[in-house]
Amino acid sequence: MNNLIKHKKIINKFKFILFTPLLVYLGERSLIAYDEGYYALQARWILDKGNWIAPLWFDKVVLDRTIGIQFLIALSQKIFGENYFAVFLPITFASIVMLYLTYLIHKELLDHKFAIVSSLILVTTFLWINYANMATQDILFSLVITFGVFSSIKAYKSKKGIYYFFCGVWIGLGFMFKTYLTCVPLLAIAPFLIQKKIIRNKLFWIGCFIGFLPFIIWSSSILKAYGFETYSGLFEKVLILSENNVFTKPFYYYFWNLPLNIFPWTFLLIPGLISSFRLKESISKYFLFFYPLTVIFILSLFSTKTPYYPLQILSLFSINIYLGIISISQTKNRINFIIKFLNFKLIPLLLFFSIILINLDFIELNLSNFQTKLVSIALFTFSLSWISFNFLKSKKAKIISILLAPYILFIFIFQSGLITDRTKDLRLASENLVRKENLEERYIATIKSDIKDDLSHSKIIKILLQMPSIGDGIQSLDDLEKNEYAWSTISKDRLKERNDISLINKDDIFNPWKLVLKN
Repeated sequence: MNNLIKHKKIINKFKFILFTPLLVYLGERSLIAYDEGYYALQARWILDKGNWIAPLWFDKVVLDRTIGIQFLIALSQKIFGENYFAVFLPITFASIVMLYLTYLIHKELLDHKFAIVSSLILVTTFLWINYANMATQDILFSLVITFGVFSSIKAYKSKKGIYYFFCGVWIGLGFMFKTYLTCVPLLAIAPFLIQKKIIRNKLFWIGCFIGFLPFIIWSSSILKAYGFETYSGLFEKVLILSENNVFTKPFYYYFWNLPLNIFPWTFLLIPGLISSFRLKESISKYFLFFYPLTVIFILSLFSTKTPYYPLQILSLFSINIYLGIISISQTKNRINFIIKFLNFKLIPLLLFFSIILINLDFIELNLSNFQTKLVSIALFTFSLSWISFNFLKSKKAKIISILLAPYILFIFIFQSGLITDRTKDLRLASENLVRKENLEERYIATIKSDIKDDLSHSKIIKILLQMPSIGDGIQSLDDLEKNEYAWSTISKDRLKERNDISLINKDDIFNPWKLVLKN
């Protein structure tokens, strides 16, 4: 009996090794603008300037957000060195914990059997794995919300004080990462907290206070150092996002964008939500059906909409997708028949056809030959695995065939660098420039007045991230000292008129920026 228990424990530990190829990437990384590169740059300025309180843009305090993720990235680099491993360590750790919480929530709401499946569904959801490999606070915020959901479930079921405490802690921690966006999950979960009398427990309020302490301490430090005028930038950002802006989308935005971004699980979510609505246990029905749909509804009311706001409910949607898999495997009805046709006949055939078009160059992916081959193999394996679903009999075999397809697909995508080395061409050009011009020990200034539009802004973020050292932001080339470098968008005609400035780089990939040297 003891040997059997030990054997099961070993198997359970081995299951979690399955996530390693989708979480650990040892190749070269590069970042994109805006948020990802912006946060990484602010973390570098924390280390360079020793300012651990205020988010900076060169030497200027820009307080349109808190300093949560920047602080964590800088702290990680302080401990493990200034490298991309350290940059992504907080996000990777948060991703691992979120996957584990998904596993635990599955066990609490359904049962212990196949609980690992929901975590595997989450890690093979495009929206989730994409942001699990971005140096932003979105996965960290989603982890905090998922932790709040788990704590609320455990507080109700176990009545233990520690979970009442955690029910309050997550609110303040969420506020430190995303400030007022924390109100969305809080509004969605409030009916449960009130109805189950969780908010009447004093440990809930103690936890709430402790959770807000980082934000309170940070706010008081900002007010003391910079005053309320600077601090008010947080409130101005909320007003901007509540009005019409570049992120303004129609009410129905998430009803098409979210299904697109949870590929390849989109269709399986439908029978899953139907199954969760039919669950007899009220707590399971609430958190699997009413809570996530309430979050989507509240998010839809906001003027500002982005693809990553629904990340916070993906753990619950993953459990719903598991229910969808069970439903189509066991229940025969019209909806399940249509879902099975779309998922396991039409999609594989379309992917087979796509593979042919890709390899005949009718579809241009802008990938290297090696990456194109990897994608073709991944899509072929995906198609073969999902077609095999139609010929399998046991429930376990069907689940394995469904999971195997996206698992292999996303291993290929992840390990090929498609979602990790996002600006590879710029990275290689930058490395070549640094090596050719011996810039390892040189500070390169940036002409801040040349940042005039989105293109110049996003490109300079990506360029600076590739530089060994970041110089100051200056107003014009006239502020350069002799033998100093700078990034500028000066035109070639204007360069010809200036005998004191030389053009260093000739690679168009840096456009509109040029590296210049003052003679």
